[in-house]
Amino acid sequence: MATTSIIAVLIGIVFPIYVVLTHKRINLNIKRDGAFRLIDYKLTLFIFWFLTLLVILQYLIYKQPKLNFYPNFSIIGLIVFLLIMAFSIFQYKSTKISAEHSNDIKNKLNAIYHYLPKTKQERFWFILLSISAGICEEIIFRLFLFEFCREHTMLGFAFIIPNIIFALTHIGSGISNLIIAFILGLLFSVIYYFTQNIWLAVLLHIAIDINTGLLAYNVEQIQKQSNIPL
Repeated sequence: MATTSIIAVLIGIVFPIYVVLTHKRINLNIKRDGAFRLIDYKLTLFIFWFLTLLVILQYLIYKQPKLNFYPNFSIIGLIVFLLIMAFSIFQYKSTKISAEHSNDIKNKLNAIYHYLPKTKQERFWFILLSISAGICEEIIFRLFLFEFCREHTMLGFAFIIPNIIFALTHIGSGISNLIIAFILGLLFSVIYYFTQNIWLAVLLHIAIDINTGLLAYNVEQIQKQSNIPL
């Protein structure tokens, strides 16, 4: 289907090129004026859902490529779900930090700290963005692009190509974090492939993003209350 190929080009070529070409300007604007942080949250939300709705409409109309939106229940899926829940709870507890550790955590988040929420309003929008990123990125990369590559190439390329593209769309978090994004993408792909349940990957993705944002937000609040230089 021509429309399937067009959507694949939008997700696999146009979207990553846009991110690569604009990430430096966006990061610079945010560092100069924090008001741009909220603007970019909203713009990113729009892009995510625009691409996701294209995929959903394409599937509803043409059924191409074959996408499994429905949760599949299995023993391995249940085990993965329990592991994800345990990890999410542990990660959430780790966002509760003390003032003495705040600088160390801030330094670890250095490459993305400027992008993470600093106010209650930003925290609200970042949680919305995290939920949307979990749903939308898993649908466009680990579901649509994975199955598109699987139909037109070998299985190995279906694991590699979408996650290289996924990593490139996270270039704004720093070159050093591209490898981490690629590895996480592979993990999400493996979860989807072996459980045939995209929603498990969605759940883990959301948990990682939200807890990272909450960690940065808590660091900011602690340092403000403790009068630690930001």
